[in-house]
Amino acid sequence: NNREAEFARRGLIAEVKDKGKSDCTNSILYDMLLQKGTVRTLRIAIVEDDEKDREHLRSVVDAYTGSRGMAVQIDTFSSGEDFMRAFEPEKYELAFFDNYIGSGLGIELARSARALDEKLEFAFVSMSPEFADSGFEVRALHYIIKPATPDAIAKVFDRLWSRAPKAESPMIEVVSDYQPVLIPVRSIRYVSVEDKTCIIHAQKDVHTYMRLEKLIELLPPGEFVRTHRSYAVRLGSIQAMH
Repeated sequence: NNREAEFARRGLIAEVKDKGKSDCTNSILYDMLLQKGTVRTLRIAIVEDDEKDREHLRSVVDAYTGSRGMAVQIDTFSSGEDFMRAFEPEKYELAFFDNYIGSGLGIELARSARALDEKLEFAFVSMSPEFADSGFEVRALHYIIKPATPDAIAKVFDRLWSRAPKAESPMIEVVSDYQPVLIPVRSIRYVSVEDKTCIIHAQKDVHTYMRLEKLIELLPPGEFVRTHRSYAVRLGSIQAMH
């Protein structure tokens, strides 16, 4: 169905199988993951006055992001004026600027946009390397010589991810062997219960007598699902459902 197709398109799981009694559980997991938005939409702008070059760049970006299950929104503009009229702080995470846009320069457009939104990342696309040095002076992710290639687009995204701020992982504290233990939440794959003991499966297993209900209360809302009375699983760790 449409929900399964969207779920698979986003690359949240490697495999989806619905069988008999599992239908209800899978339906709940689909809804939770989609509402959770594990893959956040990346907003991209392409500013290019040549229609052929604009559509080519869009198709290469589409192919790259689509092959990796990334959810993206791509807006295209044929002039710097159109882009600036639509632009507002934090509207886009990434922009591609043609270095010659009508009578203007992409580097000047990039400076204007960066002045309004210092978090905006961008790359230049040009027929020549003439302004490459200036592009890197304004911290461009890349200076691409036309036509844009998959390898060039891959470099843009690699550099984009490397610049993304790394959030500190929240921690939970439990008592194990009469000693307090701090565990990074992002390291927890799932929690199981065996013989009245909770086993937290992280970088290494941690055993605690805390009840599963109480342990779940310590975890970030929406990041774990209780699939069974004895199991709580991290949504991002789910690879298949049978």
